[in-house]
Amino acid sequence: MSKIKLDVIIKQSGNRTDGFINYGQKADLSFYQIPVIIVEGGKPGKTLLVDGAMHGDETEGSEAIIKLAAELEGKEFAGTFVGVPALNMEAFTIISRGTLTDGFNLNRVFPGRKDQYLTHYLAAHYMERVVTFVDAVINFHGGGDVLHLEPLCAYIPFDGPEDTAAKVSYEMAQAFNVKYLWSQQNLPFAGITSLEYKKAFNIPTIIPEVGSQCSRFVNRDRDIDICYNGIKNVMAYFEMIPPTGQKPVEDKIHIELNYLHARNGGLMKLCKRENEFFEAGETLCVIDDLFGNRVETLNAPWPGVVIGYWSVPVIHPGDWCSLAGKIIDAPACYKK
Repeated sequence: MSKIKLDVIIKQSGNRTDGFINYGQKADLSFYQIPVIIVEGGKPGKTLLVDGAMHGDETEGSEAIIKLAAELEGKEFAGTFVGVPALNMEAFTIISRGTLTDGFNLNRVFPGRKDQYLTHYLAAHYMERVVTFVDAVINFHGGGDVLHLEPLCAYIPFDGPEDTAAKVSYEMAQAFNVKYLWSQQNLPFAGITSLEYKKAFNIPTIIPEVGSQCSRFVNRDRDIDICYNGIKNVMAYFEMIPPTGQKPVEDKIHIELNYLHARNGGLMKLCKRENEFFEAGETLCVIDDLFGNRVETLNAPWPGVVIGYWSVPVIHPGDWCSLAGKIIDAPACYKK
């Protein structure tokens, strides 16, 4: 039986329970809530947590969670599937990257604090009520409303050859089965799930980045299926379900993802698009002002491949204009 306890149960049918965890009472006496789906397989095995919409405009993972939970309902498998289709409901309801109440980015404030803002409280409460009781985590993200991203899967960087959480995280990323594998090293920000879950509980986590608003026009179903199949592949890796039989992606590319920022605002034009390789010094994008004057040329600082970019024409100073993958070797510490 799952150790995760729900404050509100809205449906219980067979091996599936749907409900909410409350994390703060509002002025109108209602509660901020985390929606949770628990499907118990009936046989001993891992507890896998899969969550989506940590950023409210990133919903491909959410739809995959809903789809897979329906498939697992009434079925026997090993372990427990815990699905959280919209971790930040506040952001999800307004289709926003940040929380409505305080504006914070949830994936920058972990492990959270209960004596600070609502988003910090949500992070701390989630770790206390959910994360501590699971064996592994898939934390879905994507490009949201303004970025385009090619599907990739992030794993925890190794701290040494005996780093078991990093080893399992890397194997989960391999199993998830997308082309780009992102080692989360040299990040320009802190407070993210994967690193903080490892620090607090030594739990392996992967962060797949799949889908975006511009991709949804033609690839919504494809991107949801990438997420859905990725979850099943990870479940198969943990022997929760039989092997999926999905053909492995060949020639996976290991990257360190770098966020290249615009220093000026204006109209941005791409010179290198997704999956295009570049050399050091090649132009990735340019920015012109409203009079047609070139105000910025962004050149590649090193060789790599374009993973994503700002997907709307108007860009502001400080915005991410290109998400560039520096190609790296597979982890030297990794041993099967």
